[in-house]
Amino acid sequence: MSDTKPPILSLEGLKVHFKTEAGIAKAVDGVSYEIHPGETLSVVGESGSGKSVTALSVMGLIPSPPGIKAGGVIRFKGEDITHASDERMRQIRGNEIAMIFQEPMTSLNPVFTVGDQIGEVIQLHQNRSRKEARERAIHLLDLVGIPRPEHRVDEYPHQMSGGMRQRVVIAMALACDPELLIADEPTTALDVTIQAQILELMSRLQEETGASILFITHDLGVVAEVSDHVAVMYAGNVVEYSDVFTLYGNPHHPYTVGLFKSLPSHTGADGRLEPIPGVVPSALNFPSGCRFRNRCAHAEDRCAAEVPILREIGPGHTVACHAIEEGRISSEGQAATIGQAKLKGGE
Repeated sequence: MSDTKPPILSLEGLKVHFKTEAGIAKAVDGVSYEIHPGETLSVVGESGSGKSVTALSVMGLIPSPPGIKAGGVIRFKGEDITHASDERMRQIRGNEIAMIFQEPMTSLNPVFTVGDQIGEVIQLHQNRSRKEARERAIHLLDLVGIPRPEHRVDEYPHQMSGGMRQRVVIAMALACDPELLIADEPTTALDVTIQAQILELMSRLQEETGASILFITHDLGVVAEVSDHVAVMYAGNVVEYSDVFTLYGNPHHPYTVGLFKSLPSHTGADGRLEPIPGVVPSALNFPSGCRFRNRCAHAEDRCAAEVPILREIGPGHTVACHAIEEGRISSEGQAATIGQAKLKGGE
């Protein structure tokens, strides 16, 4: 994937905080990444790392209060939308940027047919007649692989399986031919077979439409299937960023390596999984310096005193780690995992 074209979406030092009774929760605290036309960027990390809050900020869906965009810039097709008006964001949402949520039943209204719900999006953004919207809804249901779409269009969400409902949500997201799709854990609630079908569907639709995808997940297997580039998030920050082949072949940050070692396909000498010790710190009280240091075997005094910044260690490969910068972790990385995952475009 060539990065010569300007990014369709870029985040520069984005900070999103929440006012709570216990203090300020720094859910996203200086996130930067880019997505280029036609590519998929996967954002991976444990729950509480700030992945979904970042995506909701792009959509302008952070409630304020309690949410605060405390710093940084969000640019969509070169336009600064960080503090765009509600009216401007309504023009963008659904029309130019669409979101696919984790649980389709939270996105679908149980008292309206799926055709009416898809049609509403089309009528709202594209000024189509009710008849035209219905025809478009049938076409979209067919596009996402729902059999007998001319009949299914009049069904209610409860009449469909979980996999079918997720296909409806994808059809709704595609209704206005958006240039950017944000997929927030879209396969987590589905069984493994349906997950594979949904991932294959999204890849095919991307090839056909040319849309860019921001894919949010905690599943490294999914990342391998769909990604061009990967941003690894931890405690509100990006700690490692690279193309998917580099990350899977030569991960560097101790947190990224820990994620790979905790996979079922990777076991220690005794045949057991190697979990990352400890838990993600609370956004109300991040540790000083490196936020991963309390869980890291390579932590030293500097890690507690100074916040690491993303530094390039290879073409397009950046890592925020003092141990790597100082050479205390081998420049060859710590785990070769490329053979254990089916990478996008590979065998």
